[in-house]
Amino acid sequence: MEGSKGKSNAQSLFGIHRIPTDNHIRDLLDPVSPEHLFPVFEEILQVLSVQGQLYDFRSLGDSLLVALDGTEYFSSHKIHCPQCSTRTLKSGETHYFHSVVTPVIVCPGQTRVIPLVPEFIVPQDGHDKQERENAAAKRWLSRQGQRLRALNVTVLGDDLYCHQPLCQQFLMQQLNFIVVCRRESHTTLYEHLEGIELPTITTKKWTGKVEKTYTYRYLNGVPLKDSDDALLVNWCELTVTTADGKVTITTPLPRVILSAMTT
Repeated sequence: MEGSKGKSNAQSLFGIHRIPTDNHIRDLLDPVSPEHLFPVFEEILQVLSVQGQLYDFRSLGDSLLVALDGTEYFSSHKIHCPQCSTRTLKSGETHYFHSVVTPVIVCPGQTRVIPLVPEFIVPQDGHDKQERENAAAKRWLSRQGQRLRALNVTVLGDDLYCHQPLCQQFLMQQLNFIVVCRRESHTTLYEHLEGIELPTITTKKWTGKVEKTYTYRYLNGVPLKDSDDALLVNWCELTVTTADGKVTITTPLPRVILSAMTT
């Protein structure tokens, strides 16, 4: 903007006449711990709650849906620091990276999201992606669990989070959860489904262009793993097909509703 207009927003709004370079900004911010910014997330959430802005984000059962996912925000084969996580590539080269678990309040039909306090993944969390993200998610739950309980939260996650130790942590924090459950990573659960005539619900919806058939199959009280202390979850599968029989989506989910576990 400065090149085309002769003045940038940094000058007119904030009085900044010499904008620092990216490297200079990084040099200034690197010594600052990210935790100094965490109270801002809580303050924004509190303001939204007081003003009633969270009402439009509430879903079934008056629950707030919080999606968990991990992402890398730095990656390099050369630049690294003592806090970098590493992986060895097939070529033998070391890949350095930083990653974080980012909880976000989401809602069907909403184009906006509300970010919550993130949890940074550290080298001590392990080398495997699942191990790292699960360790960070547990740490996040221990720090944020009390606040989340008060909001009536349902945690969403992919198959990486669908493992008993983490699912038990959700329940210990009195949180509902809905996580993806893939057949290849949960053989015991799917073996339990074999040979059972599963309850099925079918409904049709017109999208404005094509008619789609939504088929739900489900079963309650399915063991999450092969052991006597296995957590019993409620499994649900959604398959969407078009009029010509083409499958457009198949989504298997184990689903635990806290009240169902405590009655």
